[in-house]
Amino acid sequence: MTAKKPTAVATRWPYLKGRNALSLWAFVGANLAICLSLFITEGFSTTSIDQLWKSVTKKDGIIAVLMPLLTIVLSGLFSDTAKARLIFWRWRHPLPGCRVFTELIQTDPRIDLPALRKKHGEFPQDPHAQNALWYRLYKERSGSIVISEAHRIYLLTRDMTTLSAVFVVLFSIAIGLDSVGWKMTALYTSALLAQYLMIATAARNYGVRFVLNVLAEESHSQQRRATKARRQNIPVVSKTTTEE
Repeated sequence: MTAKKPTAVATRWPYLKGRNALSLWAFVGANLAICLSLFITEGFSTTSIDQLWKSVTKKDGIIAVLMPLLTIVLSGLFSDTAKARLIFWRWRHPLPGCRVFTELIQTDPRIDLPALRKKHGEFPQDPHAQNALWYRLYKERSGSIVISEAHRIYLLTRDMTTLSAVFVVLFSIAIGLDSVGWKMTALYTSALLAQYLMIATAARNYGVRFVLNVLAEESHSQQRRATKARRQNIPVVSKTTTEE
């Protein structure tokens, strides 16, 4: 017997995360270089940061070798639900798919609401049911370049948000134990917090955009099928069955 090849949907998630690896390594390296420069110069020095950045990115350096492992460990400190909470600031049902049909769908003019209702009936109200329906539609539309790229950017900013939150805690404590002074400690901690807030906001926007892209693609799929069928003179068969 020959082993079954993994489906495109099954392999797409790790592939998307793999494409984000270099960006995450650079993000960790830049934050690490800035933090280490404070220990060395006891202040922000562009020269020391530049030197440390070169050592961090040096191919045969131990830090560069450990960077992928460090990134994986730090990103894995939180579950997917915890990461969503850090981004959307909701404890219960933080994923945008849990409220996509009751709140978010009205904010996107690209979505053809009548077409969606015709294909799927009345939208669910329960958060779990909303996310389940959305995820089913995502699996059907995940081959779209628009959707896969939106997913990739969301995963990137999601992991950057997680790393930023870790840096706020770890680096603030580390600098607080050093003799850089309370003013520099407060400035650096504020910068780390601002970094987290900025990236979390970007991740929130990208996450919502990703979720809505799926519905926009789904709402216009029947129209595209009809257009293609007319061009090829093929009768269109709707997926929806109506009861008399």
